[in-house]
Amino acid sequence: MAHRPPPDLAMVQRLRNAGLQPTRQRLAVAQVMLTRPTHLTADEVLKLLLAPASIAPAAIKNKASGDDSRAPISRATVYATLAQFAQAGLLRELHTGTGAVVYDSNPTLHPHWIDLDSGQVHDLPPEVTLRVDGLGKLPAGLQIEDVQLMLRARRA
Repeated sequence: MAHRPPPDLAMVQRLRNAGLQPTRQRLAVAQVMLTRPTHLTADEVLKLLLAPASIAPAAIKNKASGDDSRAPISRATVYATLAQFAQAGLLRELHTGTGAVVYDSNPTLHPHWIDLDSGQVHDLPPEVTLRVDGLGKLPAGLQIEDVQLMLRARRA
């Protein structure tokens, strides 16, 4: 039986604090999505998780030994896990208008831009500010749950 490295205890606690049981599959998705700023689709997360050990991101391997002890994971599990993370407030779902949902590792409200040629989503630089005015003029009884500001751009 192969030796499995101990799980990242901080990540285990982060999932528990969000009300999620830290399964091996959830921890694997968390290592891809919650260790650095990123914007990825579920299929991109799956591709990283299934990448051969030689090219897998260091975040999903045992950093100390280089051990490749990743949990086997299915496409359905990745999709479900990302949705659970978003529901728990660990990620933010971005609807880009391209048909794919992009998951942002920064769940706070902030604007983005999408490169229409590559499909890649990026945060707007902090010095760029966007405003939405007139929200008080919306029909009575509406409660705003989310605002997504996304600039769509092509390389000139």
